[in-house]
Amino acid sequence: MPRNATARRAHSRTLRIAAAGLTAVAALALTACGSQDDADALQTRPAEPVASEPLAARYAAAGDGADGIGGSRPGAHVRHHACDAAKTRVVAKPLARPVNHLLLEATNTSGSPCDLYAAPHLRFDDAQSPIPDLPDSKPQAVVTLAPGASGYAAVLTSSADGSGRHGRKVTSLSVGLPGRDGKGSIGGAGKVALPGGSVYVDDSAWVTYWQSDPSDAAAW
Repeated sequence: MPRNATARRAHSRTLRIAAAGLTAVAALALTACGSQDDADALQTRPAEPVASEPLAARYAAAGDGADGIGGSRPGAHVRHHACDAAKTRVVAKPLARPVNHLLLEATNTSGSPCDLYAAPHLRFDDAQSPIPDLPDSKPQAVVTLAPGASGYAAVLTSSADGSGRHGRKVTSLSVGLPGRDGKGSIGGAGKVALPGGSVYVDDSAWVTYWQSDPSDAAAW
């Protein structure tokens, strides 16, 4: 092969190698720039603290329900109201022991919790004043009734030894539910049927405070 042709081929090869080298260098430079740009783009700003209002404060700001019962919000404060005679079913049952006793059962028929305060106000027939309560029977805590739950009070109608005076047969009973102060009758007084239609009562009669368990009421 002629010497000139060989030289031209060698020169052409040299040019191709040089061009490839320049291309690689340029590519590396672009990659470096791109990497730096990407790194800049991926950098995030330092996190800034976000002011958050405590949950309790938000619930307090929202307020409780109109009926004083907190909704289903977690942490909402629940306030109970006194049981209303118009929303409470009261029945009187005879007790075999102790003798001459009745058991009152008050069931909450409303849709929210309520509290039975003190002792029920009981009047037999047309008595001017309710029979006295038994202070020693006062429980350590107010009896709270969930919807459908019941509270209990025992009634001594007459003395077992016959020492009571002014004994008489009565045919009607009215029951009032006092407020927080132990006075009045929330929702008025309701008529309660007597077992057998009548009961013998004398001036030794009394009624216990409301209890959460019937055995606690019957213990008196």
